[in-house]
Amino acid sequence: MQYHLHDNGWTVILDNFDFKTATQEDINQIAKLIANNTCVVAKNQSLTIDDELRIANMFKNPQPFIREHDPNNHHFWVEGTGGTIQRVTGELNEHGFPGIAGYVDEMLWHCNEPQKETRSPIIWLYGVKGTKGSRTSWNNNIMSYNDLSQEMKDKLSTLQIICMTGLSLKDERDGIPVDTYTPNIVHTNNAGKTGLFFPFLQMSHFKRMSVEESRKIMDPLAEHTIQEKYCYHHDWDDGDVVIAEQWLGIHKRWPFEGIATRLLHRIAFDFPDQDYV
Repeated sequence: MQYHLHDNGWTVILDNFDFKTATQEDINQIAKLIANNTCVVAKNQSLTIDDELRIANMFKNPQPFIREHDPNNHHFWVEGTGGTIQRVTGELNEHGFPGIAGYVDEMLWHCNEPQKETRSPIIWLYGVKGTKGSRTSWNNNIMSYNDLSQEMKDKLSTLQIICMTGLSLKDERDGIPVDTYTPNIVHTNNAGKTGLFFPFLQMSHFKRMSVEESRKIMDPLAEHTIQEKYCYHHDWDDGDVVIAEQWLGIHKRWPFEGIATRLLHRIAFDFPDQDYV
């Protein structure tokens, strides 16, 4: 397998790779690249639903998309996948429902279900149609952490985050109910890479710290982590695949007027069993 690094020095671009013919050895190598670099990109793919399901299972434990207590939950699914593949689109299905994130406005910085301890640590996005002109950005919180002062690293080493109970991206944190899961903000992943687990718009505050006290740390830290040098901006073409780790990076979708005809497929899954260090 051949690949090169994007001009930012960390995003992995696979060269002339075809997921249709991927072997388990290929997937294991890609998984190592994801764990070490947070984000892997492949272009010019032409995948069927069966191809995507095969690839997801070659990683590990593809996670069905379930919104508890939502009777219309199944309308977000790609038909015939049992919720494993989700529709990311404003396009209405035959019952008049859009997919997830089917709105024109920016989808602010986030990661996959940070409030759940058993969440999947990898998100796969595949550009099916109508993606030209849209943009999604990812950041690298291994790099942003490494550039912090030792004093700040020491301060953060004792902090745990209080996550919101859903994907609420409003800048209002007082009075929001939270789960009991309180992960450390400093996280070391399965490849031994240490960085920040910091979905700052999906958290309320730090454990044993008030919202006001927390914001004094959160706000400047958030600005630090989304500096241009830590970001990869992906300008979509149909057939693109972007796979990103969800512990040490977050992502956002920029506003897009063509959301009603843009369709991505989204899958959440785990790292395959192997040695990553």
